[in-house]
Amino acid sequence: MVKKTKIALVTGASRGIGRAIACSLGSSGFSIIVNYANSEKEAKKTQNLLTEIGAESLLYKADVANRKEVREMAISAFNWGGSIDVLVNNAGFLEQKDFYLLTDDDWNTTLEVNLSSAFICTQEVSKYMKEFSSITNISSIGGQIGGPNAPHYSAAKGALITFTKSTAKLLASKNIRVNAVSPGFISTDMFTHILKVQNKKEKDIASTVPLNRIGLPSDIGDAVEFLSSEKASYITGQVINVNGGSLI
Repeated sequence: MVKKTKIALVTGASRGIGRAIACSLGSSGFSIIVNYANSEKEAKKTQNLLTEIGAESLLYKADVANRKEVREMAISAFNWGGSIDVLVNNAGFLEQKDFYLLTDDDWNTTLEVNLSSAFICTQEVSKYMKEFSSITNISSIGGQIGGPNAPHYSAAKGALITFTKSTAKLLASKNIRVNAVSPGFISTDMFTHILKVQNKKEKDIASTVPLNRIGLPSDIGDAVEFLSSEKASYITGQVINVNGGSLI
């Protein structure tokens, strides 16, 4: 096995923000493990984009809320690259619903995908990370201000922020940094779902953002790329807001 330069494992990397993160890291010299849960077709699109920019990649299908599958993925990733230098816990799920229509299954599934997955992946993957590695968790503005149409999602993303701070303290002794990126409104399938449920147009949401636009997935990818670089070597336990000023 030949050690590749730098290895980044990105969960939920088959589309949207995850794809953008994979491409941003790929463009900065990382080889990428493209994790996906369902669509191999979409994951291959991510892989094709990585190939176009000259980045090596490995597709890996795994349910990141399933410890056995995550453990096997971590071992495979380590064997493929010789190390895991960056973990990005990006996999997420959002379904907006009237509060009184939320079921126990809705609650449990949302917490599993958005919170438990980060716990499981951090536990299993960090075993294969050496000094000066980093972990970035993708939270949400909803986890900071709450969301009336998705309290279960907001609860999970809010907990992910405090989980980030806790693991930053826990892993500091190994010199592994842990941070969170908290997106505002970003142009993805998830944002399209929000518009549909709220019966709004993009311009309606953009008008509430100080920078007067909806963010791009690449805005999040660039933030993660920075946090994964040596330029962020003294940053840990922080939440980087990428929301166009929505929390000013």
